[in-house]
Amino acid sequence: MAARKGNGKAGRSQVVLEYLVRGVSSGQYKENQKLPAERELADICNVSRSSVREALSILAALDIVDRRIGDGTYVRCCNEKLLNLALQIATHNSELRDIFELQRILEAGIAELAARRMNSERIAALREALSEMEKAAREGDIKSYFAADRKFHLAIAASTGNSLIYQHVLALMNHMDQPLWRIVKAYFIQHRNSYVEQSLSTHRRLLAALEARDTAQARRVMEEHFERVENEIFGSDG
Repeated sequence: MAARKGNGKAGRSQVVLEYLVRGVSSGQYKENQKLPAERELADICNVSRSSVREALSILAALDIVDRRIGDGTYVRCCNEKLLNLALQIATHNSELRDIFELQRILEAGIAELAARRMNSERIAALREALSEMEKAAREGDIKSYFAADRKFHLAIAASTGNSLIYQHVLALMNHMDQPLWRIVKAYFIQHRNSYVEQSLSTHRRLLAALEARDTAQARRVMEEHFERVENEIFGSDG
């Protein structure tokens, strides 16, 4: 079964998603069957391996496939409703990635400005949000972790003292608060211990830079944070 060609980063991962969903639906790939290796799927769909990983991450988040480290990826479920949901996710993935890209660009500059205008009251708000993130991580409370992470980033926006910046960040976060984003991030939090550890480490470094009013470091850490999340969840085609 040949795969159609896609345009753009999100389009290329969508090609992989559609190819695999059709394969599972048609019975080409059956439950408990091992899927072709990432390199082979990349060749079949004429995409990069990162696009394949992005598609597999979404399917894994929906429990359609099981990714086994050092072994490969296996079909876990052939549920028609889940397969249809995967296709819906593929359709909206481009918009989601565009919003994330805009948020990444804006928040780096926002962190720099926040560091310049930081004060003790704003630092206290950031410490409180980070403490809530750490508590949620210890308790495995994904919903509270998402809420605390959102609170932390909004506190940075508020620290600029610019209400327009705050409103724009809030609007972007509301756009990102979609089922796809929550499902995929929940998968990484539940299945990769390193994801939460790295996230908390980055947020601690960011808080330290803001407390020190180190504008360059605040921008750098925020850029690293978004780059890591983008590579983990969306993959990177370079």
